[in-house]
Amino acid sequence: MDTLHATFFPPELPTILLRLFLAFVTGAIMGLERERFIRGANRQRGAGFRTYSLVCFGSCLFGLASIYGFSSSGVNNDPGRVAAQVVTGMGFLGAGAIIKFNGTVKGLTTAAGMWVASAIGLMFSAGMYITAIIAAFFAYLTLDFHRLFPHLFNFRSRQEPGDDDYEYEHQEQEGNKQDSN
Repeated sequence: MDTLHATFFPPELPTILLRLFLAFVTGAIMGLERERFIRGANRQRGAGFRTYSLVCFGSCLFGLASIYGFSSSGVNNDPGRVAAQVVTGMGFLGAGAIIKFNGTVKGLTTAAGMWVASAIGLMFSAGMYITAIIAAFFAYLTLDFHRLFPHLFNFRSRQEPGDDDYEYEHQEQEGNKQDSN
């Protein structure tokens, strides 16, 4: 009975659950910011709450499986192998999020954000709590910087909107509505 209990409730369980919870929360915070941007820019689709939460949470799961899921004896004990595959896998997913159409590139911020979310998830799985929380804070700040400090980016030309230039897109849409009336 004790081995059954130890199998389902290992002594590391509280640590594992804390890491998973923190990875989910930080991914969710980054995703909520992206949801706000998607809604504000009147876009129909994009990586948001669910995508970022799952990316951060999933990469933490991979890291935890690498750390706790395989026996620690032998020469092949290298938790970094799984982490390396998370990095390349996220690069592949990020490439799918980038769209080039009519000379414009969209989705770079989404791809970079998902890549960072996966790194944060791996940091939580490794137990680097403070570093991961600070990284998540900086990632959120980066994603929301143009809303926190809107006048800081006035040097952009009107003809070349950036990947996440919400104000330009919003003003352009308002101008098109007035022209059609």
